[in-house]
Amino acid sequence: MKKPFSKLSVFVMIYVTLISAWFVSWLAVGDGNWWLIVINRFVPYLFIPALFFLAGAISFRNFNAIIPLLLPGLIFGSLYHPYLLPKFKQSLEKNSELRVMTYNVLYTNLDYDAVANVVLTYQPDLVALQEVLPEMMNALEQRLAADYPYSKFGADQNYGTTAVFSRYPFTDAYVLDLQAARPAVVVNTKIHDQEITFVAAHLLAYGLRWVKIRDIPATLVERTVEQNQQAKILLGETNNEDGIVIIGCDCNSTETSSSYRLLDQRLENAARQAGWLLNLNAPTNSDLDTNLQHIDYVWSRGSLGARGVFTINDSGGSDHLPVLAVFNLK
Repeated sequence: MKKPFSKLSVFVMIYVTLISAWFVSWLAVGDGNWWLIVINRFVPYLFIPALFFLAGAISFRNFNAIIPLLLPGLIFGSLYHPYLLPKFKQSLEKNSELRVMTYNVLYTNLDYDAVANVVLTYQPDLVALQEVLPEMMNALEQRLAADYPYSKFGADQNYGTTAVFSRYPFTDAYVLDLQAARPAVVVNTKIHDQEITFVAAHLLAYGLRWVKIRDIPATLVERTVEQNQQAKILLGETNNEDGIVIIGCDCNSTETSSSYRLLDQRLENAARQAGWLLNLNAPTNSDLDTNLQHIDYVWSRGSLGARGVFTINDSGGSDHLPVLAVFNLK
C-alpha cells in the first residue's frame, strides 16, 4: 500500500506546483503571451483534477497528499468566492428598483417577435443589445414603441451593432468609436432623480474558427491587445461621469482575461456584487448568473447596488441568453 501513496503524493505535488506557477504568472503578467491567453480562458477547468486527487487521497487515507491540495482550493476560492459563499438578499426599497438587461440577439436571428417578447416579459428599464442589424432595429422599434419609446442604434456593421432601448427619455445619446468593429452606444438619462450613463458595448471576438492554425498564436495576441484597447476606451469615456454608470456588455472574455481585469479596476461586475443569493424570488424561467465562464456582463459604478443578476433561459432565437440585473438605487 505504500507505492500508491507515494505515487499519488508525487502527482499531487506536480499538479500543485503547476497550478501555483500558473497563478503567479496570472497575477504577474496576465495575458502576457498566447498560451497564457488560452489558459486564462479555461481557468475553472484547471481545478477539476484537484477533485480526483482529493478523492484518491481520502480513499487511500493519504493525508500527505490532502494537505497540499488545500492550496488549489484557496486559489479557486480567491478567484470565485462571490459565487461560492451564499448570502441573503437585501430588500428592495419602493421606487428605487432599477432593472437592466444586456442581450446579444445574434445577427442572423430573424425571430423579431421572440426578441421583443423577451424584453417585454422581463420589463427592464434599460436594455443594451448587441449584434443588431437595421432590419431588427426597425422591427423592435415598432414592437417595443409603447413600452420603450426611446432608442439609439449604433453604426451599421455586417455582423450587427449595439443598440439601446429605454423607458426614460435621453438627455444625450451618441455612438462611441471603440476602434474596432461594433462601436458602443452611450446614452444619458435620469431615473428616480438619479443621473445615469448607460452604455451598450460589444468587445472584439477572437473568431479563431476562421484563422489558420499557424496564425492562431499571433491572432490571439493581436485580438487581446485590441480588446484591451476597447476596454480602455470605455473606461476613458465613462471615467469623468459624475452620476451612475452602467455598461451592458458582451465582453467576449471570462473573468480571468486581461480586458475583464481592466474593467474591474474601475467598475463592478454586478453578478459578483450580487453573488449567490439564498432567499431569492428569481424571475420566471431564470437562474442566478453564477456561471464561472460567462462572457455577458452588467458593469456598474456609483450609488447603486446589485440585488440579483439572472440569466434568462429564453434566448429568443439567439445563441446567447439574456442577462437581467436588478439594482437598488441608494
